[in-house]
This record gives sequence, structure tokens and C-alpha cells, in this order.
Amino acid sequence: MKRTWSVPLAAILALSACGKKGAAPEEEPPAPSSRTPWVKARSSEGVPLLEAPAQVLLSPEGQAGVVPPYRARVQKVLVRPGEKVSKGQPLVEVVMPEVSSAAGAYAAASTRVDAYGRRLAQLEALKKDGLVRLADVLEAETKLAEAKADQQSAAAMLRTAQIEPSEASDIVAGKRPVVIRSPIAGVVTAVAVGVGDSRDPSSEPIVRVAGEGDSRVEARFARPVDPAGASYEFIVSGGTRHKLTLVARAPHVDPRDGTIAVWLVPVKGTRLQPGQTGRVVVSLPGTSGAAVVPARAVTLSEGKAWVVVRRDRGEIEKVQVDVFASSGAEALVTGISAGEEVAADAALAELPAPPKEEAKKDPEKKP
Repeated sequence: MKRTWSVPLAAILALSACGKKGAAPEEEPPAPSSRTPWVKARSSEGVPLLEAPAQVLLSPEGQAGVVPPYRARVQKVLVRPGEKVSKGQPLVEVVMPEVSSAAGAYAAASTRVDAYGRRLAQLEALKKDGLVRLADVLEAETKLAEAKADQQSAAAMLRTAQIEPSEASDIVAGKRPVVIRSPIAGVVTAVAVGVGDSRDPSSEPIVRVAGEGDSRVEARFARPVDPAGASYEFIVSGGTRHKLTLVARAPHVDPRDGTIAVWLVPVKGTRLQPGQTGRVVVSLPGTSGAAVVPARAVTLSEGKAWVVVRRDRGEIEKVQVDVFASSGAEALVTGISAGEEVAADAALAELPAPPKEEAKKDPEKKP
């Protein structure tokens, strides 16, 4: 008899023990934020969303398109592409009728100025002795003033053509040709005229010169980037890096491509090649307190940005952060450190209920 019921009793006891073990998990509440996975915030170093395509702009002081200030006919070309030139060096000899006329007018006015100056000096000497009329003195003064006005007008036209008034007499005498000079020092990159060609001020440059000037980098960001406390580097092909300093940021979005232009300059003593392309990398000073999290891990509440963080002991809390930059998938935030666990989707994170004391203070608030 004992043998007939001992086996079923053992089975019942075994099932009872299994039932007790299976019921234990049902008594524990589900872990908070079980609807969203937890991910670790990554280091902000080398984050792609902090990069923007960039290029080195041509310096206005480092390029010159030389055109004649007045209508001109080329007599002689003095330079060739690839030739180094200094500032003020003659590039082309020309026949410029307006300049030749101005040189003649200046020389003639100078002659009249000298003659009327001597005449006025004589009249002033005779005036002291009462041997000359006041009207004669006034007439001489008037003619001298008119001659000086003509002289100044001709000198202004000569200086427009980069010719000193002192050269006028040599130009009139045929001892000095009319030349067009280089406004900067550099290298001749193009010569667009030949002997006998005629050009006017509205035509294309007859000579182009490229020189050195202050380098400036233009980067185009796809979204606004707060430059406060950030550092910038220009990385060219090959991996060469150049430190940059922010100059200005465009106050509006470019309607052509929806980007925001930012202008930067290299540190003192660094020269970049005009036209060089690369990318500008933006980084924060130091990696502590800055991290990359999923974009959906950031939620907005009361005008502030928050993320939900899980501490080492399983404690869950909202932490306020500042969003430095964001893309469709990731966001760079300050306020948490790399390695901390955050809810991948803050909207699905289940925060712990507020303390009961707080619930008593606000009776209308539902638990």
C-alpha cells in the first residue's frame, strides 16, 4: 500500500515546489522603462555631425585683374604667365589718348603757373611802391588760380592711370611710355592681350596677377551651431590639420542650399592655399561633460532639454542637458558624460512615481 501512493505524493510535492519557483517573478513589478532600451552615451570625439565642408577663399588683396583706366591700345606686352612681378612693376605699354592729353594739360598748366607766379611776385613788389593798380594784381591772382586748377585736374587724371605728375613732361616729349602697372606683388597667371589690341575700362582684365593675402575659410553647416566655447580645425586632404578662429556667422540661411555660412581664419603665421578644400571640425574644449546620445533620447519639457539616465544602482532620473548640435540620428549634449546609460527613447521611459509627500501637497494631482 505504501508503494502505491508514495510516487503520486512525490510528484505532487515536486509540482508544488515548481509552482512556487514559477510564481516568484510574477510577484516582482516590471523594471522601469522596459519599453525602451538603454544605451551608453558615446564620447564626443570625432562625431560626424560636427563637421562641415569648407574651402579657402581667395583673398581680395591676393588677386588682381588689371584693366586700363581709360581707352588704350597695346604697344608692348612686358610680362608672360608664370612671371613674378613686384608691386608697381610695368606690365603693358599702351597708347592712352586721355592720359597723353592729361600729360600735355599738366605740362601747359605748370608753365602758366610758373609764369603767373613770377608776374604776381613782380606786381606785389611794385604795389608797395604804389606803381601798380590793384586791378592788375587781382587779375594776375585770378589767372594763377585758374592755372593751378587746371594743373590739379590734369594731375588727378594722371594719378588715376598710376602716373606721377612729375612724369608728364617726359611723356609729352616721348621720353617715357605710358604703362599699366601691377597693383600687387605676385605671379602673372594670365595675359589676355597682344600688340595692337584695344581695350577700355569695361573690358575683361588684360593681365591677371595672383599674390599672397590673408587666408580665410568658409564652412557651410547644415544647421545652426552654437560657437560658444567651441574650437575649430580645418582638415585638408591628407589629414593635415590647421587651427582656426571664428570670425563671423551668417545671420540667415542661404536659400540656395539651406546651409549657414561660417567664416574662420587660421592662427597667426599660417597661410592656406586659396581654393583648397576640406572640412571644418568643431569640438568642445575637453571631452568631460559632453557626450553623443540618440536624438530621440532628448526630450523637451518646460523649454528645456532632458535625458533619462539610469544610475549604477538602477536609479532612474531626468537630467537637464544642453544640446550643442543634433542630426537626424544623434545629438551632442553637455550635462552628462560618456559611458552613462540613457533611455534610447525618452518619451517611452517610465520614471518612478513622485514621493507621497509631494502628492499630498497637490491633492488634485493624480498619483
